[in-house]
Amino acid sequence: MKITVLSLFLFVCASGIFARGQNIEVTASVGGQINGGLDLDTTLYKRLEVQNGWTYGLSAGYLFGHNYGVEFAWHYNQAGAVGQPRSGAALTKLFNLDTNQYFGNFLYHFTSDLHPMRPFVLVGLGATNLSPNVQGVDSTTRFVMAFGGGVKYNISRHVGLRFQAKWSPTYITTTANGYWCDPVWGGCWASGNSHYLNELDGTAGITFRF
Repeated sequence: MKITVLSLFLFVCASGIFARGQNIEVTASVGGQINGGLDLDTTLYKRLEVQNGWTYGLSAGYLFGHNYGVEFAWHYNQAGAVGQPRSGAALTKLFNLDTNQYFGNFLYHFTSDLHPMRPFVLVGLGATNLSPNVQGVDSTTRFVMAFGGGVKYNISRHVGLRFQAKWSPTYITTTANGYWCDPVWGGCWASGNSHYLNELDGTAGITFRF
């Protein structure tokens, strides 16, 4: 009897969730990406710049409540990487860089799921895989954060549009930056300078809602 009641309770809860609307969203997007650069400590080059390019990706998310959502997102970008010589000569293209980013995002919508137009903001954590197209050079994976926002527009119950802008700084490394000493309590500590590869993208996508 207890099992039957529990099963009925779970069925009613699940029915209430899915009856509320389309909770699952799958989005395919495409857009442009602005990439940053990194200072180098080599004998030939003093800075590496990653050129701008196209980006595309996929995301799959779940909406809960009227304003919240979570999603997994993947974005891809390929761009040329150019070096700035220490001699002052012209920039030199060194290789093409393949970038795959994987995010777990949390979204907050400013209007409920009953409205066709839904502005939103997102924050996310994930990993960036950087793969230079150079023989004998392995790819590397680094921690990345995401901060963004945009607007969703539901054309119908099952199809919508999504416009989004996102900033995603990828942590690369930390270099020594001398020592810091506390003038009050005493003691000295080594301080570091963290380096990030910054990426800013704007995308438009089509969303399928289930």
